[in-house]
Amino acid sequence: MTTVTLTTDFGTADGYVGAMKGVIASIEPRARIDDLTHEIPAQDVQAAGYALYRSVPYWPAGTVHCAVIDPGVGSLRRAVAARAENGQYLVGPDSGVFTLFCPPFTDREPEAVELKETRWWRDPNAASATFHGRDVFAPVAAHLARMILDGKPDLSVFGPPVAELERFDLPAPVEERGGGYRGEVLHVDHFGNAVTNLPERWVIHAGGQAVVEAGGKSMPVVRTYSDVAVGDLCAVVGSAGWLEVACRDGSAASRLGLAPGQPVVLRATSARRGA
Repeated sequence: MTTVTLTTDFGTADGYVGAMKGVIASIEPRARIDDLTHEIPAQDVQAAGYALYRSVPYWPAGTVHCAVIDPGVGSLRRAVAARAENGQYLVGPDSGVFTLFCPPFTDREPEAVELKETRWWRDPNAASATFHGRDVFAPVAAHLARMILDGKPDLSVFGPPVAELERFDLPAPVEERGGGYRGEVLHVDHFGNAVTNLPERWVIHAGGQAVVEAGGKSMPVVRTYSDVAVGDLCAVVGSAGWLEVACRDGSAASRLGLAPGQPVVLRATSARRGA
């Protein structure tokens, strides 16, 4: 069995996801269709990129991941399909949504093509300018799933090669003079944890008495949320390997007014300061 997963900013109230599932099932009824999430904030390419990064690597090789967060739908932006590391396939707009499957987060650029061959679309003569999820990406994902099931996946049939996929701007953290590392908030998750661009290796380098400064507060770096009292602020290395500012059983983002782009500083200290 081959699975097609769907990630969108459509929500589930309006039938858009259902239309995509119907197209896939009509073209390749053997494929299983699973939802990763449809709760991406509208047109938030970065949030979608993080959601995919957290989930795609854990699916079996040969899974097709169709991601439709497409602020440029109907424009000259490319539609693409790609083969990522570990045999995962990606289908969607070249909007930057696949940033975290490209260097420097991987060793090499994924094999990718532009979806120029309209014979793989739902109806080349009636493709909507506003719903490529139904008319381009879902059918291509279904045809690709069929090829995988038949043991003959071939991206080249969908169109010409793409040398490099689009990336969203992912700011690099910097080491400060006098010690410490300055980064920023990249994403706020459902729990109100503020995910930063500070990697785990820098946390290790800072040592066991590290603190984080964010939103005008200082808090300890701990191994897990239970290392602090309920309601206390802390910083932990999340499952994706990045430092996160958190509040035990609460929302750090709401409490500190954190949003993407706001600064976060990691410092080594011999004495932890409280929040």
